[in-house]
Amino acid sequence: MATDAISALGAGSGVDVKALATSLVDAEKAPRKTAIDAKIKKSESGISGYAALKFVLGDLKTAFSNIKDQSAFNTVIPRVSQASAMSVTASATASSGSHTVSVTNLAKAQRSVSDAAGFATPVTTLNNGEAFSLMLKKGVDPKPSKEFIQGTNEVAPSQGNAGTAGTRSTSTITFKAMNKGDTVTVNGMTLTANKALSKTDVGDMFANLASGQTDTQTNNTNLAAYGTFSGTFAVGYSSGAASNGVLTLTALANGPSADIATLTASQPSTTIAIAANATTPAGMVAAINASNNGISAQLVNTGNAAAPYRIMLTGATGENNAFSITSQTNAGGAVANVNFGSRLQVAEDAVLSVDGMAMTSSSNRISDAIAGTTLELFTTTTGAANLDFSRDTSTIKTKIQALVIAYNDANSMLGVVSDPKSTVETYGATLVGNSIVGSVRNQMRSLITADSNSPSGGLTALRDIGLSINKTGELELDATKLDSALTNKYDNVVTLLTSNREKQSSYSVLPSGAAGEAVKKLTALLDTAAPINSQSTNLTTKITSYKKELATLDTRMTELLARYNKQFAAMESMVGQTKSLQTNLKSTFDGMMSVYTNK
Repeated sequence: MATDAISALGAGSGVDVKALATSLVDAEKAPRKTAIDAKIKKSESGISGYAALKFVLGDLKTAFSNIKDQSAFNTVIPRVSQASAMSVTASATASSGSHTVSVTNLAKAQRSVSDAAGFATPVTTLNNGEAFSLMLKKGVDPKPSKEFIQGTNEVAPSQGNAGTAGTRSTSTITFKAMNKGDTVTVNGMTLTANKALSKTDVGDMFANLASGQTDTQTNNTNLAAYGTFSGTFAVGYSSGAASNGVLTLTALANGPSADIATLTASQPSTTIAIAANATTPAGMVAAINASNNGISAQLVNTGNAAAPYRIMLTGATGENNAFSITSQTNAGGAVANVNFGSRLQVAEDAVLSVDGMAMTSSSNRISDAIAGTTLELFTTTTGAANLDFSRDTSTIKTKIQALVIAYNDANSMLGVVSDPKSTVETYGATLVGNSIVGSVRNQMRSLITADSNSPSGGLTALRDIGLSINKTGELELDATKLDSALTNKYDNVVTLLTSNREKQSSYSVLPSGAAGEAVKKLTALLDTAAPINSQSTNLTTKITSYKKELATLDTRMTELLARYNKQFAAMESMVGQTKSLQTNLKSTFDGMMSVYTNK
């Protein structure tokens, strides 16, 4: 700069005009910057204060949310008298009470094994190395059995004989369960199962068919989910009501009648292809497992000296998961030594009774035999096992104690942010004199002191279960009073807090109990349009504005400094020129004087 050059040459006024310009600018900038910085700091403190309030109010909302749903109180502890026979898991919908469970049979999976002849090695060649197929049928053979009773003619009364009334012929049919795709034909009418059906389902579907009834007259939308009929129910017989899969067909008239046609059934089969490069025991095992048909296969070494390897097949548990598997060459015959007719274990359902009611299950894991519970069966019981479900009040006590802590934390934070003497880092004294603090404190108190909109059994407010606010504003819990309420008025406590609601929306106008209403009010307090959030947003906006003011101030001061430097440079230049003229004049005068004085 010019001032720097003049100063370097020793010319000018000798004053540090650069420092002077900077000092003048700083003197003008400093108070303005200090004022803006103070506003930013105050706004940032306010944002911190509001953030602290939102945090503790969020924790308080969570604490109330944990006791606002009816299911939160449905915690029961199961006890089983024969723990070695079964285990019990209770869900939130389980109820307290006592039950009996008797298990007489466990669900079992069918296990079949290949021919006793066995295989010499896992890679013994089968079917001369030519490709073949395994034909898998799943489920029990659905063909029902029947018992025919011939009707008799009427015998007219005669001398010494009262006579007898005639009877109708009957054919009593006992159905079996069906898998999807299975068919059963009875008296000309064929049912194709569209899903797995129990024997009771099948019997009910064939019930109440009239002589000559057609499939068009029988099929309907509701029936389609279970199965589809085809054909016509042959003239001469009608069916009555079924009971547990047993149905009787009765001839239309008394007297001898021909029996109904032979019952038939079919099962769809799944083809498992055995490629030419996999025609070995190991290849069959891999193909069966890769087919993902619910049948697992494994090679077993029996220890036989000549042919130790056999193939073990295992299905899923349950009677309806029985299976059969046969081999077939491309020519239609059976593959030598590939036969799985030997059953080591038959597929069976679990058989049990719950509170005297008979039940079956394809699995040993049984849900909702007792509402809200899951039974895991290990073995049969000795007589009946006793199951007791008692309420677990300890969980509710823990949740209410957590509510007390959350409330007091929020109340403490209200004090921290509003106390001008608070030294708490970040949050202390950040909302001094702020009316929102007082409003939040009053609303928090009302959450505890207000009457519930779902009073029950003499319980009208949280004070009736031991919650109260002391003189210092802290929430206290009378554990004895809470224990008494939970022991003697448990259902009333649930109603008081939840209004027996489940997952009610915060915007619902229906009564929701003391806890539910508290959640609604806290949700409103924390809403983006509520004062806490809107004020915090306003402060953020102000900070942005203040920072723009700082930027503008910096720009103005930079321009001012440049102007001062320019002005001072001009002044220094003039002073320098004046000093130079002074020096020249002095030299001239000194020369003139030397002429006259001879010096």
